[in-house]
Amino acid sequence: MEHYQTLIGVVLEKLSQSHQELKFNLDGLNSVLANHTAEEIAAAPELLTIRELRDVYADIVAAAEKRFPGLKG
Repeated sequence: MEHYQTLIGVVLEKLSQSHQELKFNLDGLNSVLANHTAEEIAAAPELLTIRELRDVYADIVAAAEKRFPGLKG
């Protein structure tokens, strides 16, 4: 089964890149939300959507890091 080692390596590298991109986007969404109060967020549909997207990104990042702890580094 040695011929699968290259495939595994490529997929793990892509996962690492995706993780970095997800973290970058998560940080950006957190930054946007940090500039607004809870009341502002609750009153603006766009900010509510951003908060929902942030929560989804956070869930995806947490799940990936739990499954592959080496991604955190």
